[in-house]
Amino acid sequence: MGPINFARVRAALREANGANEEPKGFEVFIATRTNRKRKELDEATQHAIDVFESRQASGETEEEAFQSLFGKEQPGRVRCYGRSITQTDLRKHAEVPAIKQQHQQEVSALQSRLGDMQTQQQQQAEEIHGLRKMVKLLLLRSEPEMRPEEADALLQDAQHSPVDANSAHGSTRAPNMGVENVGDIQGD
Repeated sequence: MGPINFARVRAALREANGANEEPKGFEVFIATRTNRKRKELDEATQHAIDVFESRQASGETEEEAFQSLFGKEQPGRVRCYGRSITQTDLRKHAEVPAIKQQHQQEVSALQSRLGDMQTQQQQQAEEIHGLRKMVKLLLLRSEPEMRPEEADALLQDAQHSPVDANSAHGSTRAPNMGVENVGDIQGD
């Protein structure tokens, strides 16, 4: 039997389980130590399987039974994952789906907010259109000789010009054209 690619064995076990759950360590151990006809290779493997099953029957979890059978993991490696996989890699691999789910929730929330803002913008546009029609009607009633096209042009110009109360109607103060101060006139 040649070298075993743990990633391929894990992928095959994930497909066989159907739930796409990560296979347990002992499942990979058994899968990597059996031949293609699914017969156990040696007595040591069969003994390990028997001890593992008896520990599980006594109430230990699968992880506890696996650790008690093979000992604690050595630093920088994880059993049944291959040479280049570490505990840090496994933690990162476990964190990625959580981060993706959080990102998806944020995207959904932002899309919802965008939809709400677009609805609000549509309502505001409708209100502005109604106010514009009302201003046009008031303008036409106050100036009966004005044609509707002129009122539209006036509203269009007012919409695109900067807002300045004095620019449209002129100053409310009378210009001081050559008139001296009242006090100066009366004092002489």
